[in-house]
Amino acid sequence: MDVSILAQIDDENVALIIQLLQEDSERMVSAALGKGKQLEGTQTDTQMAFDLFTEELQNVEAFFADRRMTRSIQNAIQLDGDALLRSQNEEKVAEYDHNLSVSLSHGEGEPMVLEDTLQPLTHDDELIEKMAYIYVNGIEDIESDDDTVAAGQPESSGWAASRQVNRSRQKRSCEACGERKHFAELSRAPCQHEYCRQCLSRLFRDAIIDESLFPPRCCKQPIPLDRSLLFLDANVVRQFRQKAVELSTPNRTYCHNANCAAFIPPANCSDTTAVCGECHRRTCTTCKGASHGGDCPNDVQLQRVLQLAREQGWQRCQNCWGMVELNTGCNHMTCRCGFQFCYICGAQWKTCRCDHWEERRLYERAAQIDARGQVGEEREAVPLGPHLGTPEEQQGEVEEQQEEDDQGERQSEPQDPDEDDQWQAESQELDEEEWRLEQQAPDPEEQLREFAEQQEHDRQERIRMIVQDLRVNHECSHERWASRSGPQECEECHDVMPVFIYECRRCHIIACRRCRYHRL
Repeated sequence: MDVSILAQIDDENVALIIQLLQEDSERMVSAALGKGKQLEGTQTDTQMAFDLFTEELQNVEAFFADRRMTRSIQNAIQLDGDALLRSQNEEKVAEYDHNLSVSLSHGEGEPMVLEDTLQPLTHDDELIEKMAYIYVNGIEDIESDDDTVAAGQPESSGWAASRQVNRSRQKRSCEACGERKHFAELSRAPCQHEYCRQCLSRLFRDAIIDESLFPPRCCKQPIPLDRSLLFLDANVVRQFRQKAVELSTPNRTYCHNANCAAFIPPANCSDTTAVCGECHRRTCTTCKGASHGGDCPNDVQLQRVLQLAREQGWQRCQNCWGMVELNTGCNHMTCRCGFQFCYICGAQWKTCRCDHWEERRLYERAAQIDARGQVGEEREAVPLGPHLGTPEEQQGEVEEQQEEDDQGERQSEPQDPDEDDQWQAESQELDEEEWRLEQQAPDPEEQLREFAEQQEHDRQERIRMIVQDLRVNHECSHERWASRSGPQECEECHDVMPVFIYECRRCHIIACRRCRYHRL
């Protein structure tokens, strides 16, 4: 039986339809049993079919009874929600006053602040409406109501236009994939960006795998799990809650057994010993090796890693003890666990007096930013003089000019001695003029050298300005972005974006869309 068809009918008519179908079924079953042609204790195909039909009618009746109950709860929340919250807060105020009087009579301090226990008097109407679409009305039912006209009756153009407006208001775009979906299928983050079920689930799954994406966030604001439960699979929620305990624990302890290496929650740790819940082996919480008595022995492998870190100038996070390497940028480090520290001394950020920048890294970063503007731009052609070309072109022009001169000499050989003297004088004047022009013409090699020097001077000037800008704006909140076209590599996840990428207008960091919204 198609429940979606009955869902478009009011509850009274649905109850009447189900009652009539049940009466017809009982009457037909009685008629079939009255013939009595089958063996006692056996059931015919007809009787089995009617039993299944009766069971389906009972399920449909239970479905609509549950829907009536959920609608009643929905109406109660919408109409009486504020009154119930106000009544609950009044009870908490009375309880607080009683506890305060008791504390003061015994000379004790003031109890918990009242504002921390009171519930806000406003509820999320949109969330309630989404729950109504998902659990009460059904998204498919609402869409079918918008797309059909009851009983084929004609409708006015104004009513048709209003249906189109209502339908467009119900459709919104997912911030990640860009697809337009029913608003009840979209979860709204605290920054007001909306994500569909698939993209939100992928964001939480990525946070389970990649610690730099934990907690799931958009525009630097964490996305609370309790407001996303409607849109997440139960398995994803269970895995995320388990992983959240691990990622929220500082100085974590993992099972020393290499074949297990499971995280040991703080509840299984006592003093310096942690018991693995998987293989039940004991691990020392200090050296992270097998449990032992007395002081921790030296871990040879760990000492080798620490020695390599000292040689390479690496630093360790004081919160999770992870190893961090700085390639470019300032000494302000943010570990994947979220702890911020100084790369020089390892202390928590802004608790030391170390320099914010190392000059070599600062210059390298500025040169890297300047090189972005040169990639893909057309280089300006080097001028070689008003009448000079490349050396090959100049050699060809000389040979052509020599042939023209030889032909001119043969055609204009003088017959008279006086004309011969005049011709020699004019030829000498032409030679002197050409010599003067050659002396005045610029040298191509000299022009190339001057052009290269000017280019390098301009480059150093640009780098100097970028260095000054980075000194001021290295602690950036990444609020203003610009898009850059072409294939570009993200400086956070190192994925190559084939079409475009984002660049922070202040600190010039390049990030993909996912890192811009969920990592930085």
